[in-house]
Amino acid sequence: MDSLIFPILILLVFYFLFFGRLFTWARKRSESSRISRRDYYREYLKSDEWKRKRYVVLKRDNWTCKYCGAKATQVHHLKYAKYQIGKEPIKWLVSVCASCHKDQH
Repeated sequence: MDSLIFPILILLVFYFLFFGRLFTWARKRSESSRISRRDYYREYLKSDEWKRKRYVVLKRDNWTCKYCGAKATQVHHLKYAKYQIGKEPIKWLVSVCASCHKDQH
C-alpha cells in the first residue's frame, strides 16, 4: 500500500500541472478573443454603415427616447449576436437618451 502512494502523488502533481496550464491557456485565448471582438465592435461604431443605420433608427423613432420620451441622441442594441456584429437587424435597435442608455448598461 505504501509503495502506491508515491506514484499516485506523482500522477496527481502531473495532472494538476497539465490541467492548470490547459485552463490558463484557454482563459488567455478567451480573453484575447473577447478583446478582439471588442476592438472590432468599436471600429464598427465609427463606420459609415453604422452611422447610416443609426440615422435610420433615430428617424424611425422620431428622435425620441423609447424609455423616457426625452430627445434621443444614441442608439441602443437590444440584442447582440456574438458573431453578427454589423449585421444586426434594425428591429434590434432603439433610440435612447444618454441617461437611459447608461442605465441600460
